[in-house]
Amino acid sequence: MQPTVWIMGGPGAGKGSQCSLISGKYGYSHLSTGDLLREEVRKGTERWVRLYEIMDKGKLVPDDEVIALLSESMANLPNSPGFLIDGFPANMAQANIFIEKIQAPHKIIVLEVAEEVMFERLKDGVNFDDQDDTIKKRILTYLGTTKPTVHSISRKWPTSIKIVNADRSKEEVFDDIEKIMDTWVGIHKGTDYIVLCSECNMNATICIHNTDNN
Repeated sequence: MQPTVWIMGGPGAGKGSQCSLISGKYGYSHLSTGDLLREEVRKGTERWVRLYEIMDKGKLVPDDEVIALLSESMANLPNSPGFLIDGFPANMAQANIFIEKIQAPHKIIVLEVAEEVMFERLKDGVNFDDQDDTIKKRILTYLGTTKPTVHSISRKWPTSIKIVNADRSKEEVFDDIEKIMDTWVGIHKGTDYIVLCSECNMNATICIHNTDNN
């Protein structure tokens, strides 16, 4: 399967903006769990309409539902050179189910920003779930569930995870992300991605198995 990058960070950290920039340069398909869920809710399908109440309260959607939606979306993009999974995983259960059902992440990028910055950025949000009370609940959910997940992931995949200071302009943040993407084991060539070492590519930015890379 194509390379997969998890883009993590709190609400308002700029995940969507950075995914757009990454997608523009590297051609990866941007899959936002929040956007995918909101779109399903707007369609009014029987399967997803019940999720409106969950999202409206700032709570997390059941893990199996999120993984199923991601899996379906990825399957519909067989020619994509890679995937950016925006706002995922929200907890370790999601991470483990994703690995079991789809694959392990090739890279994990965390956009770090203070809670007060998240709140100010989200006050200008355009989504139906971006009201003041819901914003506070979303931030509390992140601090209570997702942020500890970041710490757990950093222990599980210390060579794959990269923390980026997102309390800067999007251009400055993207400069750092470009360095992460460009030092990945493999070669970005047009819309293709050539893996040099599938073993190393799962967990490192320097290949110790291929002497051509040393």
